[in-house]
Amino acid sequence: MTKKERSDHSPRRRRKAAGRKSTFLRKALGLIILFFVVAGLAFAWRTNGQNLAGKDAFSQTEADIPVYTLIVGVDDEQPQQCNFVALAAVNKDKHHVDLIVLPDNTKIEGRKEKGPQTLASVYGEGGLTLLQAVVEDMFHVSVKNHIVFTQESFRKLMDMNGGMDMYVEKNMYHADNAGQTDINLFQGYQHLSSDEALGYMRYLDSDGDLARARRQLRFIKLFLTEQLKHYGLTNAVEIYRFWTSVDSDISTKDMAKLVYAFGGTNVSDFSFYILPGESSTIRSDKALDNADYWVYDPIEAQKLIGMTNNSLASDVTFVPERPVSSGEKDSKDNKDGRDKSTKDGSKKSDGKDSDKGGSGALPNTPKTKGSNQ
Repeated sequence: MTKKERSDHSPRRRRKAAGRKSTFLRKALGLIILFFVVAGLAFAWRTNGQNLAGKDAFSQTEADIPVYTLIVGVDDEQPQQCNFVALAAVNKDKHHVDLIVLPDNTKIEGRKEKGPQTLASVYGEGGLTLLQAVVEDMFHVSVKNHIVFTQESFRKLMDMNGGMDMYVEKNMYHADNAGQTDINLFQGYQHLSSDEALGYMRYLDSDGDLARARRQLRFIKLFLTEQLKHYGLTNAVEIYRFWTSVDSDISTKDMAKLVYAFGGTNVSDFSFYILPGESSTIRSDKALDNADYWVYDPIEAQKLIGMTNNSLASDVTFVPERPVSSGEKDSKDNKDGRDKSTKDGSKKSDGKDSDKGGSGALPNTPKTKGSNQ
């Protein structure tokens, strides 16, 4: 045996070879275990994870059946009053939302011989629980979620997004009970701070609740148009930071997931409506003054719900048109969404109201004192 052969079979060389073999076996065994762990997790995700992921605040029983969510805006008064009510039909599977704004003076009847009430007075009487029950009765749907914006949470939302650039269509002025000016906006294109945006949403004058509902709808549409320009992840992170300031039964995680799911969509994936009906002045035996109400049309309201879940009857002869996009001209908007005056001077809406969207000139309007109730 040569010197080299004796060296190759030495105890030290054999120990090194055995060590390398043992290390290789340990690594191979580790890779095999890792493979089975990953495979097991993947199998668990396929069988259970996807189903669990869908069970959130916006999970749907069927693709055509959206999740109905009540959205309410309240003020800082005591007792608290609501000045914004909307029903959102959220179809996460189809990436579409229908938003129906209800004027807060919408007439509600038949409750415990109380006589005519408004949505605002219903909220004042029974809070969110009673308001949600009344809205469910109006539309014959089950409302799964609620979102309540206070003045503080609305300001925070505006501050996080740097305010709002928009065209204010008329001068708006209001002084509070102490005589302090709390709304003072002038007609024209401008940047609104969070306080000014809040004033725009709350302002109420002699044009009534329908005019305010239209302004609110216009503001929401312009805001969404701007936000949808951002990446879904950016909006999801922003909503995750903001959502803790909102009173809602929707978790922060579920809301962030919804916002992320709508990344890449645009405002055309949202439809905006005002509850169909007409204004009416009604004398109440229990009130000293005449009261102005928005008398909604229950048949047209059901047609709107039919549009949200694709269940319109085949014999429907009229369907409220989906509003024009915010970038279209005022001329088309005026043609499709103007008030319809009746012989007695009341105003009607068939649900196809939309914002005027652009920053084009509107007729000059003198400074008007109004209310922000």
